Amino acid sequence: MNIAVSRSPLRLLVYALLAVPAVLLAVDMTISYRWVSPPETSDVVVGQSTDESGELVDITKGVLTDTGRSQRRRDILFGAGLFVGGVAAIGWALKELGRPSHFLIADDQGLLVRVDGLRQPPRRFGWSDIAEVRSGIVEDDGIDAAVLSIRLVDIEQVPHLPAGGYSEPPWLHLYSDEWDRPAHQVAALLEHKMVAPDSSEETE
Repeated sequence: MNIAVSRSPLRLLVYALLAVPAVLLAVDMTISYRWVSPPETSDVVVGQSTDESGELVDITKGVLTDTGRSQRRRDILFGAGLFVGGVAAIGWALKELGRPSHFLIADDQGLLVRVDGLRQPPRRFGWSDIAEVRSGIVEDDGIDAAVLSIRLVDIEQVPHLPAGGYSEPPWLHLYSDEWDRPAHQVAALLEHKMVAPDSSEETE
């Protein structure tokens, strides 16, 4: 049975929920101005009308000042960026929920590990290329982070700058904080995969 590790659905939902306020803020600062302060305006007389007492009163209209026009341009640019970014984040989260991208896949031949970024194909490590798999905690910028650690037989196979982890030849450490299952569970499943072929040969 293949083992596939992808991004946590709960984390994806959090990303999508965090993007919603960005979209709402973008709409507000470009259209409604209910929460964001509107650009600066000055009242300009555009006509006259007669009130109930028969007196002429001026009809005024708020016109953007020079400062207000600058503020309006800023709001449009910033709002457009927020809107595009928020919609993109929501779309990406929904896509990952429906068709997830895998960080790691284990099959009978070995491991497929995404260490070169999402735009690059995953790297293949055969079971014979892997000496040990274990989970652990490392310190990353003063914060403890859970990792899945893979020790490779050939030090030359260790990626120099892996995405989502770091190299410490002969070890490849993969951060697992976004995974849909904890690193210690993945390590146990991979260890079983590593010994399974040998066990089957002995039983024959």
